[in-house]
Formats: sequence, structure tokens, C-alpha cells
Amino acid sequence: MRNTVIALALILAPLPTGAAPPQPGGICLRQDMIQGWKVLNDSTLVVSDRVGKKFRLSLTGACHDLQFQTALAFEPFGGSGLSCLTRHDAVLASLPGYGSPPERCLISRIDDYTAVMENADETAEGTLYHHPDTHGEIGAIP
Repeated sequence: MRNTVIALALILAPLPTGAAPPQPGGICLRQDMIQGWKVLNDSTLVVSDRVGKKFRLSLTGACHDLQFQTALAFEPFGGSGLSCLTRHDAVLASLPGYGSPPERCLISRIDDYTAVMENADETAEGTLYHHPDTHGEIGAIP
């Protein structure tokens, strides 16, 4: 009985402050390890960390024109820079020097950014801004 009580106490004990567990599947993007990002669209970011690992963040909320925002901040809901970012943590996007408050959107999903995803995004990127009637050529529609 005593072993059961100790085991239950260990399971129910809170984690130390700032030591949030990784998401299911072992994905852990720590705020203090973020090195850079690439905007795919207003609801998707690719974030890289200091060890070269990449993550795809799906966003929801009030972020608009992310490709023009030059400053992003990642705000964990209840942790420190040591916490893994998780669903419902925030991304704050701003254009410094304009005095407007940053736009705030929530992370709805974090995935490892695989080579297959990167290849598909690069392929799609080349076709995003071409009108289908130009057959891949930039210019007037025949």
C-alpha cells in the first residue's frame, strides 16, 4: 500500500516551474532555443531552433500579413523559456517602430517539419503567384 501511495504522489506531483513536458510524440520547441522562422502563409510558420531542427506551427487568430511583420515573439501560456511551446501558446507579430500593438495568434498545432513537407512547400511556393492561364510564364495572359 505504501508503494502505491508514493507512486501516486510522484504521478500527481506538479512539474518544476518552466519544465513543461514535450507534446505527445516527443515534439519540443523551446522558446529559448528559437533561432529563426519562415512564413508560409498567415496560418503557418516554419520555425527553426539553434540545433537546426525545424517545426511547422499552425496558427489561429488575429495574425494578418505575417510576411510583412519583422518581429515575432513566442509566448508560452504558463511557462518560461525552458518550456516546450504547446497548443494555445501565443505568437505575437509586430512591425517595430509603428507603435501599434502586436497581433496575437494562438498555436493550434506543432509538428516536426520533415524533408517531405519542406519539398512540398517549396514546390507549391513556385506556383503560388502564377495565374494558371500563363502556363508558368510571368506576363500577360494569352
